[in-house]
Amino acid sequence: PAAAGVTVVCLPQGGCGAVDHRGTAPVRLLRSAGVRVAAGSGALRDVSNPVGRGDPLEAAYLLASRHGLSAEDAYDAVSGAARAALGLPEVRVEAGFPAELLAVRGDGLPEALSLGYSRVVVHGGRVVARTSTVREYGGPAAEMEPGLPRQGRGDA
Repeated sequence: PAAAGVTVVCLPQGGCGAVDHRGTAPVRLLRSAGVRVAAGSGALRDVSNPVGRGDPLEAAYLLASRHGLSAEDAYDAVSGAARAALGLPEVRVEAGFPAELLAVRGDGLPEALSLGYSRVVVHGGRVVARTSTVREYGGPAAEMEPGLPRQGRGDA
């Protein structure tokens, strides 16, 4: 399959319609054989995954946590490899390339995949989605003022 230019798209959150929950493709074995592996979420809220969210970062997280890929390889499966599988052009942060970006708060890719931080999606040079995540902590740990954003009423 690698010599033929085959791309395998796996669904780490569960197969579409696979009620018996068979596993996903053996991604490490395929990658070691030189096969391009892309990943997606599959159907949203279907019989095999009634709580599917369609979040590519969650698919990458599952590839890293359950299938043994590095964070970089897992993210590539839902970004660069997925774009290539769909016949979309490569995206780079350079002049002349389309502004297709996902900005995620975090100190690195492993942290961004594991914590589901706030994110901004830029498509065609415009912000098309923004998700804010606020984490609040109570008790003695909160008194240490960890420098996290706070949410609540100003008069509280």
